Amino acid sequence: MKIYFDMNIYNRIFDDQTQLRIRFESMAIDILFELVEKKKYELVWSFILEYENSRNPFIERKLHINSISSLCKETINPNDNIKLIAKDISKYSNTKDKDALHLASAVYGNCEYFITCDDKFIKTLEKNRDRLKDTINNIKLYNPIDFLRKEMDIDVIE
Repeated sequence: MKIYFDMNIYNRIFDDQTQLRIRFESMAIDILFELVEKKKYELVWSFILEYENSRNPFIERKLHINSISSLCKETINPNDNIKLIAKDISKYSNTKDKDALHLASAVYGNCEYFITCDDKFIKTLEKNRDRLKDTINNIKLYNPIDFLRKEMDIDVIE
């Protein structure tokens, strides 16, 4: 099963770990990377992840993300189909272009899951799911904690 991580997943460990939610998400993300390493999921990389990471002003973070990207077995390169998918996502949900390109890359790469820490993005897409059903197909969008709780049936938080 293919899985796509939004850039905020790769950066989460660098966020303020004194905030409980961030610490829980970081722990969930560690579990997700472990599942990828054990080949339970196939992690997909994309041109937009590469672009965003190349613009990361923090060298340590950039190098760490480059290192982790080696876990990805497939890279989605830019093409006209992704642009069309992203355009529809933006049109029917009013999401930002960059976010739409991430999701479009995951859809184009036939990923079953799109994992992000951006709750607003998830809510916006779920609210517009009917309008987007032909564009994003059956891809499931999750926060990393919700993914573990719902898809893996793991109680992360009691």
